[in-house]
Amino acid sequence: MDSILVTGVSTGIGKATAEHLCLSGYYVFGSIRKPSDANRLEKKYPQNFTPLVFDVTDSKSVNQGYEILKGKLQGDLISIVNNAGIALAGPLLMLENDVFRKQFEVNVIGVLTVVNTFFPLLRASRKNGKITRIINISSVSGKRAFPFVGPYTASKHALEAISDVMRKEFLLQDIDVIVVEPGPVATPIWNKTPDPENNIFIGSEYTESLQRFYKITMKKGKEGLPAHTVAKLIKKVLEIKKPKTRYVIMKNSFTNFIFPGLLPDRWVDRLMGKALKLIK
Repeated sequence: MDSILVTGVSTGIGKATAEHLCLSGYYVFGSIRKPSDANRLEKKYPQNFTPLVFDVTDSKSVNQGYEILKGKLQGDLISIVNNAGIALAGPLLMLENDVFRKQFEVNVIGVLTVVNTFFPLLRASRKNGKITRIINISSVSGKRAFPFVGPYTASKHALEAISDVMRKEFLLQDIDVIVVEPGPVATPIWNKTPDPENNIFIGSEYTESLQRFYKITMKKGKEGLPAHTVAKLIKKVLEIKKPKTRYVIMKNSFTNFIFPGLLPDRWVDRLMGKALKLIK
């Protein structure tokens, strides 16, 4: 039984991935921020799950998590699945810079902190002859920019670049880096989005466009892929002999992802602008 570290396993993709990997015979160390979230998975999978209470933005707690994992390691640590993340949004003109700082601290700096901290164990596993891979959970927003989610989109674009750099630099250690880019996934995150009729941005010049955006986004989110579908892909990426560098996973991927990428930027701007009433 080899081990895998999955960050952000309280809900959504992280929880589904931790469960799927446990059921597949791996030992999973799952990071959570609140001790109260630890009990559910630990009770369900007492033989092959250990919670690590750390915040990816707190290097001290990440180091503490490293020591716990190292002490309880089963087999070799063969992979890190960087799933922990947040999504902050709003019109750029109405956002404080601290919003961007918080977004990047979690989605970008947090990934670097986790990789740098646990990398020695991956290196040791590779020296033991194990195939070792880092899987970074990005988003289709890492390749396509959408209005009103500037902080999130920017952080995922940055994660894509960081992943490319990692993949090249880690050739020296023969450790692969793969990016998974989900589209909308039906997770509890959609219950935490701003009220489209009552939030700090309503009443601004963007009111009508934001209400349209919220309506479209909420609908797509709640009708998105089940989290366990992404979890199955992550397991496949861990085990396949020659994985691709990137995997897009979403409903109607050609219409919603591939085709817009073939169009000129100005065309996409106008289509999106008209849909959101950004063009009068």
